[in-house]
Amino acid sequence: MKTIYLYRVAICVLALVLSTQLYAQEIKTINNLDASSKTAYFNLTTGKEVADASADWDIAFNRTTVLINGGSSGTGKVTAALLKDTSFEKVTKRPDVDFRTDSEAEKAIPTGSGNGWYEYNMADHSINPIPGRILIIKTSEGKYVKLEILGYYNKSNYDSANYSFKYSFL
Repeated sequence: MKTIYLYRVAICVLALVLSTQLYAQEIKTINNLDASSKTAYFNLTTGKEVADASADWDIAFNRTTVLINGGSSGTGKVTAALLKDTSFEKVTKRPDVDFRTDSEAEKAIPTGSGNGWYEYNMADHSINPIPGRILIIKTSEGKYVKLEILGYYNKSNYDSANYSFKYSFL
């Protein structure tokens, strides 16, 4: 009887571990992606910066502007949405929102202080991510990604337009 009980406990523990691993979202963190003197193009699938717009990219950064590879910013089919008043942890599946591409009139991720992902602080002239702003990106492969911009400054020398962010596939 004791053997059967231990067997059942072992199966339950194994099932719990496997289900946790199955549904866990791998979070990738990127630090100091330099967009100060050039547009920094990034491929979310590979987790790497790419050389230029001719390569396979999903999202790009140019100073405070975030670009999506679609519409007026690129030849891809990437779309995006900006969620407000939430947290990275709370976004666990693709939200039911309208996804947009960049256009000449406006970007998929709005620009300007308070409109998109950041606020400009007049007191110290800094650019600061707004808490609760999460970017949702649909890659050209049809995969959904949540992305939170963590910082705009290089942590070691405080150079601006050096993005730090975390992201995870949904």
